Amino acid sequence: MRIIDSSVWVEFLRRKGDPSVKSLVARLLQSDEAAYTCPIRFELLSGVKPHEENDLEQALALSHHLLFEPGDWQDAALLERHLRVRGLTVPRNDLFVATVAIRTGFPVVCRDAHFDAARQGVGDKLRVEQA
Repeated sequence: MRIIDSSVWVEFLRRKGDPSVKSLVARLLQSDEAAYTCPIRFELLSGVKPHEENDLEQALALSHHLLFEPGDWQDAALLERHLRVRGLTVPRNDLFVATVAIRTGFPVVCRDAHFDAARQGVGDKLRVEQA
């Protein structure tokens, strides 16, 4: 299973998106290995155009929905404080995604340097795959 970050979903859903990203996401969907979590869904829904919403919903329906659990709030706050002490700033939505990835052990597939920064602060607990 892999958590597909919004940065990758956006590229996948673009009509003229990067063919390698489109192929990767298609493979993950076909092999039942694609997952997303609540913060990713929020980012996608807040940025989707009305005519794209159906495509987004279809793609997410083919993916596993990993819930953001009550204990994740505390873990995300601890992660943010841990990173801040090390001089690393990561947007909160990415911290929420990283928290779920750490809890589940699933890698985050992204096109976003913030996850690499978070990994600097927590090491191998966070697995990141740049697409």
